[in-house]
Amino acid sequence: MSRLFPTALLCLGLLSLALCSTGARAACAPLRIAYPDQHYPPYWLGNGDQVPEPPGAGAELLRRFGASAGCPVTLKRLPNGRILPALMEGQVEFAPQGATSASQPELAFPRDKAGQLDQERSLPQLLVVFVRAADGPGRDADPALYFRDHVLASVLSSAYLPRMRRDGLRVDSGATNITSNLEKLRLRRVDGVAVSMISAGDMDNFIATHYGTALVRLNQSLYSDRVWLAAHAPYYAAHQVQVETMWTWLAGPGKQQFARLLRKYADHP
Repeated sequence: MSRLFPTALLCLGLLSLALCSTGARAACAPLRIAYPDQHYPPYWLGNGDQVPEPPGAGAELLRRFGASAGCPVTLKRLPNGRILPALMEGQVEFAPQGATSASQPELAFPRDKAGQLDQERSLPQLLVVFVRAADGPGRDADPALYFRDHVLASVLSSAYLPRMRRDGLRVDSGATNITSNLEKLRLRRVDGVAVSMISAGDMDNFIATHYGTALVRLNQSLYSDRVWLAAHAPYYAAHQVQVETMWTWLAGPGKQQFARLLRKYADHP
């Protein structure tokens, strides 16, 4: 019995550890994560409030983001202008947000040791511009100069619109989705369309498939920023360990997996 007793204690200890680990993962409440309800390949696919399958590289990343801490995820497609209010009101627990939202007390962002926004636990965000090739600005044109005399459209309710106006650009109020804005560009109702992207070339295949050589991307982005998966502050307070785990996952394996997902969806129409 003396030899069996320590073994039994060890087994009980391992069982308790497994149960505790399972309980810790189960303690993460289900996540609702918001993203735009528009066709925006390769990031988001489809239109309307229903999540399609496949959902797009960004949507798959959001699911893996929650799974990294054992949290079940429900994706919520919302109009662009409703995403920030929904996050602030707690209708969703996470949503992609830029630095302009970081001062909202209802939101939590990943912070570094100095209390600043953690750049490592974010994703790059470029404001890329498409123009008509026939207009001849040249792919090396500076969009900050070109659109002082030409009309630039962005998605309605884009957080960049006030900034573009402050910078003296001629800005169209824009349509509610990217594809409608690209149609406005094709029909000569605007002279360019600004689109937020992780990497500048992410939509090149989509543009080539639908517009051939009629539309081209300027080599220089209008703005270069960062985007974070911000949390509703009360959710963060109640589940701080899990949220920090998800944010840290995004800084390492998440970025690597996102790169593979973008390649997977590169040719999606």
